[in-house]
Amino acid sequence: MGNKKDINLLPEEYRSASQRSSIGKKKEGILAKEVSDGVKGLMDMISSRVSSIQYEKSKHKITEFSKNLKYKLTGNLQQNTGVRLNLIQYLKNHKLRRLEKVLGLEKRDLIVSSKMNYMYCTDTGKVVIVDKDIGGEPCSITIKESQKVTIKCVKFFRDYPFVFPAFSEKNLKGDVVYVDTNEIWYVDKGEATLVLFKNNEPVFLKIDLEKLQYNKNYKELTNYLNNHKMLYLNKDLKELLIEKRGLAVEDILKISLSYIIYKEDEQFRVLLLDGDKNIYNEVKMNKLPNVNEEAWDILFSREIYDYIVENGYSFDNFRQDEDCIEYCQEIGDRKVCVMRCKI
Repeated sequence: MGNKKDINLLPEEYRSASQRSSIGKKKEGILAKEVSDGVKGLMDMISSRVSSIQYEKSKHKITEFSKNLKYKLTGNLQQNTGVRLNLIQYLKNHKLRRLEKVLGLEKRDLIVSSKMNYMYCTDTGKVVIVDKDIGGEPCSITIKESQKVTIKCVKFFRDYPFVFPAFSEKNLKGDVVYVDTNEIWYVDKGEATLVLFKNNEPVFLKIDLEKLQYNKNYKELTNYLNNHKMLYLNKDLKELLIEKRGLAVEDILKISLSYIIYKEDEQFRVLLLDGDKNIYNEVKMNKLPNVNEEAWDILFSREIYDYIVENGYSFDNFRQDEDCIEYCQEIGDRKVCVMRCKI
């Protein structure tokens, strides 16, 4: 720890300690030294004490985890409460390490760890306080850098942390089904709420799910929500599809940045878009290519689409082979693969 650390957010007992010109002898096991250099002495004291405590704890945790892992491998996980608790703690620590990476922190920057929060102080003087929720998971973050203080919230999705501007979840109901850099999707019975962040401000997009029969499966649900989001963000597409063509959102299979697929009169229509979201081509199909949706992004990209048309290939004949799509033709008495793309 250097003497450039900012300690304005340290607990009161540590701040008051920095005002003393000297300290007497401490109890056995605590650092005994004279603190005459204010902040430098204070940070050296905290660093030494935390390092010592962390070292002892780390030895204990490694030993306990090794023992518990042995119990787990021998089938005693359900009978050993200590194993479950240590496994939960291990997973929490793993998630914390990921959050530290997102925040640009290192484990050595951690100076205080309590039931309520973690406190970090970097060599550049940035102070970060990570508050925990009732379950011990990180839920909010306070960052103090120079004279600027920023408050953010953290949301874990599939054990990966996402950091957002602070917002209230008080009126949000349901389960989180999707999280990305600038959005969180909540789904409740009959209604979904998409929280979209624009210029550090949240926008709450409410979506009625009654027209989506039985809520269907996860892919269909998230695709339906994504269509609503895309139409909300792009007024021109909404005017084209909903107002001019009279489509219902549930009839649109997919809206992406480069193409749109929807169903009309038992046929599929593919609208190909240019960089300005203008339609440059429209294709009718009786059935869609027998590939997954990720492969659509390749087939309906402008370069690949133009190549397919120029060579007279039929979209119906494309097949998927693991992480590749391929097109085969009959040449003589043999079936030959004439085009192959990796997804």
